[in-house]
Amino acid sequence: MVCLGVCEDKLLYRIFKKDGIHYIHKERKYFMKQNEFKKQLVPMNPDNQVNYKLTLNIKELKEITNLIKELKRVLGLD
Repeated sequence: MVCLGVCEDKLLYRIFKKDGIHYIHKERKYFMKQNEFKKQLVPMNPDNQVNYKLTLNIKELKEITNLIKELKRVLGLD
């Protein structure tokens, strides 16, 4: 999953692997976990249990200049 952040003067991103999505039954919620990073995925609409969204802060995103390099690493193409 690639998250994009669009600002008026820069473009940011963050890559997450699908296996980073975990359902925590005790809390009855889905979370995106990556090392120390843990954020809740929330339904797009109150009655929708299929589509979820992840809201990130600009500080949690990376500069777009590193995107190609990180994609190659994640896909094992480096």
